[in-house]
Amino acid sequence: MFNRINLVRCKIALGFVTTAIVVYFVGMDSIVNQHYAFSVWLHVLAGIVWIGLLYYFNFVQVPAMGAALADSDGPGPAAIGKYIAPRALLWFRMAAATTWILGLVLLALQSRGMDGIIGAFTLAQGYQVIGIGAWMGTIMAFNVWFIIWPNQQKILGMKDASAEEIATAKKNAALASSINVILSVPMLLTMIAWH
Repeated sequence: MFNRINLVRCKIALGFVTTAIVVYFVGMDSIVNQHYAFSVWLHVLAGIVWIGLLYYFNFVQVPAMGAALADSDGPGPAAIGKYIAPRALLWFRMAAATTWILGLVLLALQSRGMDGIIGAFTLAQGYQVIGIGAWMGTIMAFNVWFIIWPNQQKILGMKDASAEEIATAKKNAALASSINVILSVPMLLTMIAWH
């Protein structure tokens, strides 16, 4: 039993089962039954995974890789690059996509259709706060999928690349990731302010 609880799928399933139990006993079923409130919860949950991994990469993994490369007597960065980074990047990409899509769903639910999405992205009256957040989230999701991920594939050896291409990929991925960290702070504020 205890071995199964360490499986990722089991942790996720048990988290949702525990949530259902809490909802049942606390009487929050009316909140969960409201599509908007349920979507907000899922959006925030996905956002926590996304931003949590963003901070992990920037504050833990990248500095650790640098230290591992500099340590001639240490184990080197191979284990991180081969086993940890690809899995973390998968969760990172899926959390980014899920958060962004659920953000669009929330905008549509809030305004009963495309008006909310259009209002946010055009910064229409009443949508400025969430519109700025939506634009920042879109830039961040774009960076994840179209800058960070393709460059990380070169860095991690998942795609063939020359030493020069890998050096450029490291700079591009680091810049996009740094931009995402910077944008995450005001983006989170706009999310909270909107809700």
